[in-house]
Amino acid sequence: MIIPLDRYNPEAAVGPLVRHLRRRGAAVIPTETQYALAADATSAEAVERVRQIKGRGPGAPFTIFLTGVDELARWRIGCPPAARTLAAAFWPGPLTLILPTVNPTFKLLGGDGRSVGVRVSPEPLIARLLARLGHPLLATSANPSGILLNPRAENRWLVQQAQARRLVWARPTRYRRRAASTIVDCTGSRPRQLRPGPVTQQAWNDAMRRAV
Repeated sequence: MIIPLDRYNPEAAVGPLVRHLRRRGAAVIPTETQYALAADATSAEAVERVRQIKGRGPGAPFTIFLTGVDELARWRIGCPPAARTLAAAFWPGPLTLILPTVNPTFKLLGGDGRSVGVRVSPEPLIARLLARLGHPLLATSANPSGILLNPRAENRWLVQQAQARRLVWARPTRYRRRAASTIVDCTGSRPRQLRPGPVTQQAWNDAMRRAV
């Protein structure tokens, strides 16, 4: 199914998407960078559905969307001082932080089970979905695993998946994709960039220096 979306007034799409997510379904939603394939991050069935859609192996980790730093403690996710500095400087925005966690729920998402990637997006729809769902949203790129598609090819793939009822796509009338989020690992003694993106290494290093 494809749901038309007004990105700046998304209320009409929220209800159908929340109902779908509560039924352990997968949804494609826009972010400030690219489309995200999202699902209830606390549901093994929903996480497995996303893996099947993407063709992604069981060990490959997924990240999550939350509403902000205040939500981390609720979900037993740590926030070291460096992570708190970066979050204050760049959240909401295109920065994913790898953070320590003792929450066994996140073992569903793959990886070592001791860390989880967290992103806070300024996209209005995501904040509304998180508020209504009450759970973190799994967040991953909306494309087949290991395959980089151009926008037209990705749109065709999403249409095929929606027509096959494998996902619901909240599709805005106009949408411009941008570079994927920067990923910084904050689980060690010093932050370490894992993937470059819109928040440059110089920018986040400068934020760290200003905080000293």
